[in-house]
Amino acid sequence: MKVKEKQDDMEDGQPPSIHGFLSRHIPPQVSTTRKLCYRHRPDLIKKRMPDSFDFNLVQKQMEELGTNDRAAITHIWSLFSAAPADQRMLILKGLLSTCCMPQLSFLHDEIKPLLRIDFVSILPQEISLQIFSYMDAKSLCNAAQVSRSWSFLADDDTLWHRMCEQHIDKKCTKCGWGLPLLDKKRQTTRKRSFNTTQTHLLPSASGSSTDSPLRTPCGPTTYHDNSSLPTNDDTASNNSKRIKVGSSSSFDSFDNDSSLKPPPTTTSGVILRRRPWKEVYSERLMVERNWRNNKYNIRILSGHTDGVMCVQFCDSSNVVMTGSYDKTIRIWNLETGALIRVLKGHTRCVRALQFDEAKLVTGAMDNTLKIWNWHTGECIRTLEGHTGGVLSVDFDCHLMASGSVDQTIRVWNFSKGECYTLTGHTEWVNSVRLCQQNRLVSGSDDSTVRLWDLQTRTCIREFKGHVGQVQIAIPSPKNFTHRLLDKEITIDTMQRRSNGFRPGCETASTTSNSSRKAVDDKSATATQAILSDAPLIMTGSLDNTVKQWDLNSGECVRTLFGHVEGVWGLAYDTLRVVSGSHDKTIRVWDMDSGRCMHALEGHNGPVTAIALGDTKIISASDDGDVRIWDYGVH
Repeated sequence: MKVKEKQDDMEDGQPPSIHGFLSRHIPPQVSTTRKLCYRHRPDLIKKRMPDSFDFNLVQKQMEELGTNDRAAITHIWSLFSAAPADQRMLILKGLLSTCCMPQLSFLHDEIKPLLRIDFVSILPQEISLQIFSYMDAKSLCNAAQVSRSWSFLADDDTLWHRMCEQHIDKKCTKCGWGLPLLDKKRQTTRKRSFNTTQTHLLPSASGSSTDSPLRTPCGPTTYHDNSSLPTNDDTASNNSKRIKVGSSSSFDSFDNDSSLKPPPTTTSGVILRRRPWKEVYSERLMVERNWRNNKYNIRILSGHTDGVMCVQFCDSSNVVMTGSYDKTIRIWNLETGALIRVLKGHTRCVRALQFDEAKLVTGAMDNTLKIWNWHTGECIRTLEGHTGGVLSVDFDCHLMASGSVDQTIRVWNFSKGECYTLTGHTEWVNSVRLCQQNRLVSGSDDSTVRLWDLQTRTCIREFKGHVGQVQIAIPSPKNFTHRLLDKEITIDTMQRRSNGFRPGCETASTTSNSSRKAVDDKSATATQAILSDAPLIMTGSLDNTVKQWDLNSGECVRTLFGHVEGVWGLAYDTLRVVSGSHDKTIRVWDMDSGRCMHALEGHNGPVTAIALGDTKIISASDDGDVRIWDYGVH
């Protein structure tokens, strides 16, 4: 009887009477015309991830059923599939009203994964990229592993270019981490054209050859903040090296202009492949992790027979230059460490040097400065004028400044062909640096730092605070940004502001936590809120401290304590400060927080000079060795 009723229902065009409520609402004829949804659009089926629904299991269970039951279930599915959307809702409501708790629990577990929608694949690409732009580096890498479509978007060059802009050569305001500057980018910046405009000879005291013009290719300085500065000490052993000597005050003219030109270069038509920004970011992140974990390779340059007092290097030229008490300047290959050339000419120890693409300028205790063509080793000119040994030198395209044992600063103007003297210090002038707005910063054994206006040739500000001889004073370059002048906030507050956004994944978090535990709460303060481009001066002194000054106000904004003897060498960039001391150690400090991150040991004598790059520290020592601490990716 039941079979007959079922057949009658089928003949009448109605489905089997599963439930009286449902049988009254299923229409005799259903339409198949409906709009396809996200799960059934043919153009999206291949793009989206497969459902977690196991159709093989359903098929197996169907095969275990009888023929009539299988046909009935198939018919129900067919009716539901062909029903319009509003009728589908009615069917589902009816089915839910008949479900028991086990069935409802089953629906809850099965529906949840089916509701996941790959919205990234169906949205316009511009909107998807905008969504991805809010992700950090770790999230983008995770998104790239979801599917091919996600990988295509997560690896977009625009996103990673923005990520590089946010982190490279600066600290991100969201996460507080920064990555080293690009080596290739910096090299490109350094490749500037030489100034070949006609200039006048510097006047000679003897009056010979003073009016003949000269075309002087005066290229820009490659490393303003990496050239080392002369040092001194109060011990008897070092006083013997600082004997004050006198000399005449005359200097000669350049012999010829062609000898200062760099070796000829050729250009090829080869188009270099532009590296993806994700690859660039990845490389810089590995370098930054090496800095954080103090993971480096070390090479030693040996050859000087006495203490090395100054060092400078250039990545683009692949050279390191050092000056020593053995009266020589040595030029080394930066990559291999091989000695390229030895320059001889000074009669006393070389205390200062600086070079660019075309020339090298050295200062020595023989009271002279020498200008060399370092490509050929030829001494182009000897400048005399100081009545004491030359302790420091700095130059740009138009000016050169030198500090001396005679307590004066001489400024040599290449454009105007003149030389004048700045007086005011009462002891040896250990450091001179040209800075922006036609100014000069000097540090002296009289424990003061002075700021000079080169237009009026007067001292416009004096910085007092050190209680020992100032060995080095370095002004910040143009557009240098920092957070030293903002109000202090704690490291914990910094981390709360970051909201866990880290480019360095777990390594950054682990390092940060261990660093916070290693310092006292009072010293663990940082100025991380607002970036400032207010000019700074960084100084190192024999009072064992490094001080950071506000150049405009003259106020000391921070003092770095850690060395147990005098600081002789100093260098810094936007991310870190590196100092070398008479205690034979090198300390690496965080630029923003002022925390000492690492202490490097290895030299057998006082560390006299420091040069800092994106991936390396180069230190010179009184033990005669030069050490390269390389944090790069190998």
